[in-house]
Amino acid sequence: MRAVICPVLNRRNRHYRRRHPTIRWTIAAAFVLMPAVWSGVTGTALAAPASGVRAASPVYVSQPVPQASQPDWQARDWAMACMSCHNASAPVSAGKAVLPTLEGRPVTELMAVLQAMRDGRRPATLMPQLLKGYRDDELQRIAAYFAAQPAAKAAPAPARQSQ
Repeated sequence: MRAVICPVLNRRNRHYRRRHPTIRWTIAAAFVLMPAVWSGVTGTALAAPASGVRAASPVYVSQPVPQASQPDWQARDWAMACMSCHNASAPVSAGKAVLPTLEGRPVTELMAVLQAMRDGRRPATLMPQLLKGYRDDELQRIAAYFAAQPAAKAAPAPARQSQ
């Protein structure tokens, strides 16, 4: 025979649930409000966005912005898309010979170039289409990620074999 820890959670006890329906709502509210209470106990702020549907939800918790000691994993993931072409260690081909490496460049320089390409002020083939989906704060995080990386040395061109 199972031991009943809480009569509210026992499905067989219908009479108790009929007589005390507010207890179920109290328990549900406790689970919904637990993140807010926990943030007050631990001192960590769990901030929600200022507007939108998620702001009205009591259980939504936004991702914390990484501190200087923590790596920005989201920016790293975005930067990996850039590294498929702007990679110094990749073999040089016809299209990659003129692409600059991004590691170690200043944030202001990268931001100016990225915003100019996104807005169409700087001519490019593929980059304006790729950058249309990024906001300024996201581009800032990507530029900060590349600026924090050590400057990469270009790989030597592969030697051609003569036959």
